[in-house]
Amino acid sequence: METNGLASIASKLVLGILVVVACSLASRLFNSLRINRILSRYPLANEKWDAAGQKYFTEKADTILADAVAQNKGRPFRLNIKSRARLIIPVKYIEEIKNEKDLDFHASVGKEFFAGYPGFDAFSTSVNQTIFQDAVRTQLTQALALTVEPLGKEAPNTLNLVYGSAPEWKETILTPSLLKCVGRLTALIFLGEKFMNDEEWQRISIMYTVDAFMAAQVLNSFPAIVRPIVHWFLPQCRKIREEVKLARALITPEVDRRRKELAENAGKPKRKVLDSVDWFTAAAKGQQFDYANAELSLAMASIHTTTNTLGFAICDLLENPEYIPLLREEIKQVIEEDGKWEKSSLFKMKLMDSVLKESMRLHPHSLVNMPRQAKADVKLSDGITIPKDAYMMVGPVLMTDPTIYSNVDKFDGHRFLNMRNAPGAENKHQFVTTTPECTVFGYGSHSCPGRFFASNELKLLLAHMLLYYDWKLPEGQTKVQHIINGISRSPNSRQKVIFKSRTPEVVINYDE
Repeated sequence: METNGLASIASKLVLGILVVVACSLASRLFNSLRINRILSRYPLANEKWDAAGQKYFTEKADTILADAVAQNKGRPFRLNIKSRARLIIPVKYIEEIKNEKDLDFHASVGKEFFAGYPGFDAFSTSVNQTIFQDAVRTQLTQALALTVEPLGKEAPNTLNLVYGSAPEWKETILTPSLLKCVGRLTALIFLGEKFMNDEEWQRISIMYTVDAFMAAQVLNSFPAIVRPIVHWFLPQCRKIREEVKLARALITPEVDRRRKELAENAGKPKRKVLDSVDWFTAAAKGQQFDYANAELSLAMASIHTTTNTLGFAICDLLENPEYIPLLREEIKQVIEEDGKWEKSSLFKMKLMDSVLKESMRLHPHSLVNMPRQAKADVKLSDGITIPKDAYMMVGPVLMTDPTIYSNVDKFDGHRFLNMRNAPGAENKHQFVTTTPECTVFGYGSHSCPGRFFASNELKLLLAHMLLYYDWKLPEGQTKVQHIINGISRSPNSRQKVIFKSRTPEVVINYDE
């Protein structure tokens, strides 16, 4: 009797679970059909999503977007991206939606990268975004001035480790070498010298982003109904689960050590220059916080985007080498004037700022930006509604719009320097400035809070690369063919460059 009773309870429990699962799936299906029905009023720019359609999108997304803009005359349209269609909102609506609280950036990214699945922890909502954003937006920004000297002091050492002494011309692949440089300098500021020199952390902090994107791409190829099961067996997903496990093993003891240090020092850090563990601790104010996930999120948001920006800029300089002596002269003048690297020194390098922004204009990382998921129906001023649960992006970007910029396909390193010289425009065209015309860093309340640090890191690394080495493209090459993958753009990861050591025009002696 007892056995029969247990069997009856078990069968009822299984039945109950099946009913809950069935109801959940039915609810998702109903919601998906509802959204698709509402969105069907907007034309679909790329209806074919078979193998041929995906190939055409991969190679010609810019053409698809341009045609959709022309056909829809400034009205929203849908665009197939990966496994679902997004509503593309033209840039003319950007002021209306830039701070809209019902358009959720984190929900959109979390859905795109399976935030609820083990291994995709850096995208997870377990990372308290209020704490994370406050740490980066407030704590890091306040510490910017204190990060300049450590970055400037370490940059020559890191370059020597990566490129070494080269009395004769040597060849290297650009992107992997830049990843090592950016990974080390980023770790120095975010976690300190110990993690900068920790090979395992360097490997994880660089490769987790690549591996997570690959895992998401593979998982997206499966029907949604089987993803909660199949992800356990995919080697790509197993790999990122292992990386998260290793990251926890490295980060947790460091966090515990810092907490002990704080307790022994009346709640005050002992270091003059604080890092991300201190920033997260200050922002958390005693709340529970997943430090390991946050550190992976921080690395993911910074290392590859900074590397790609620097890679594009270096390739543009090698295609337009007349700017290199001009930049060296600017660097020399600034260092001779200030005597050391300071936050104000970086601001004074206005030509470099203009060169970096022009490179970013020519090579936007994405043709559409500002991904959001609507938490409620959002009605725009002309009556257009972004329905609840819909996924949207803003675009196409305007960085190569001939009605805004002259000679849009030509690299002009002085473009934004000249624009800044116009009365009242000094602050409008800086590298870190976000505008409707330049949304690489986002726009509005979700603008990238780390862009000021990224700007400093980029300028210091580029300055030292130009001071300590000569650079050129391989013999016979004058242009670089970068990677086009749908709406995404990235530097050619196989591009080789030639370099040779040189005597810098100016050297800062940190021992004095």
